Amino acid sequence: VTVDLLSGKIIVAVGRKAYIFDAETNELLQTLEGHTDIINCCKFSKDGRRVVTASDDNTAKIWDTLTGRLLLTLSGHTHSVIACAFSPDRSVVVTASADRTARVW
Repeated sequence: VTVDLLSGKIIVAVGRKAYIFDAETNELLQTLEGHTDIINCCKFSKDGRRVVTASDDNTAKIWDTLTGRLLLTLSGHTHSVIACAFSPDRSVVVTASADRTARVW
């Protein structure tokens, strides 16, 4: 289980899915599905419009928080992606992997 909180929203990743909830009402807003293995990390962008998830499927994915739509899959690591984050201006995503590399996308 991995969690992040921003602007009244909370994202929780369990297994291969991530769920975005309204932090005040606990209403489920979006379900993010697309990874083929366990999600290790999930982070909101600073403006709350995007989420990045990192998974044991060797990928990171960028999602639209309003629609739940998958925007981009970041492939290139050769082992599990264990950490992820957006730059403050959302122009860059950084990932770290069990393959002992970090990537700037």
